[in-house]
Amino acid sequence: MSENQDCYDRWAELYNRTMGPSYYSPQMDLLRRALLPGLQQNAEILDLCCGTGQLIKPLVEQGYEVTGLDLSEKMLAVARTNAPGARFVHSDVRSYREENRFDAIFSTSASLNHLSTIDDLRKVFDNAVASLRRPGRFVFDLNHPGQLAKWWQGRPTEGEITPGCAWMVTPRYATKEQSGAFRVTMFYQPDRLSVTQRFAAYIRRPVYGLMSRRRFVGLRLKMIQNFNRFEPTWTREDVDFPVVGHDLTAVRSVLSSVGFDEIRMETIDGDPNIDDDHSAHFICEKVG
Repeated sequence: MSENQDCYDRWAELYNRTMGPSYYSPQMDLLRRALLPGLQQNAEILDLCCGTGQLIKPLVEQGYEVTGLDLSEKMLAVARTNAPGARFVHSDVRSYREENRFDAIFSTSASLNHLSTIDDLRKVFDNAVASLRRPGRFVFDLNHPGQLAKWWQGRPTEGEITPGCAWMVTPRYATKEQSGAFRVTMFYQPDRLSVTQRFAAYIRRPVYGLMSRRRFVGLRLKMIQNFNRFEPTWTREDVDFPVVGHDLTAVRSVLSSVGFDEIRMETIDGDPNIDDDHSAHFICEKVG
């Protein structure tokens, strides 16, 4: 996990400007549907692997008492700026627990796929059930092996070109090993530019703006793949985030064994049929 911490530290500022906000709406819709119903306004909620805190801010604004937990200090530093009314904890998700403190716990964006073994997941689930009051609810999502095998094919899937920065994400997955990674490739403009370089950047800016349109996503990703041809002075950095495709039946069994009374799986839209096009969202109840 220490390696992952370093990866997320290096990605924190960029994530906060790009993927964090873009993931907000569907994840917030999930919480409104599966986590928040029945909670009192001042209920205590724990966000496991909170990242830069985009989901915490609106919860605090609605009157909830929210704690955000993450292993990355830099992610937490950004989250404190995004959601100053929340409480934040720097800790490993496998070891953190506060007995009977929270009314609800959630983890989004397939964060728990970064745990490498089913025993790691067991530790998280055991801590979660212990940290929940009765009644309490735990909601989280996982990318599962069938989905990863279908979609994580080693091709770039998303990316942007912004003033001074470009990035793309390339996911890959090995079915036999049930493990993979997504690579974040980042390009950064030098802090100091010559007059010629500033002029060239000014000329190219409208082109990059045009490439940001949805219709040009394929062309944009090809451009980013060869970005040093267009911007040879920009610094390139590649960061890999390992993931594991955990068997959903085994995950459900572990959830039951640690003490969750009711467990159901759904897509993010609430469909109980999990296929290879959708991640699995678990709604787990600690019944009163």
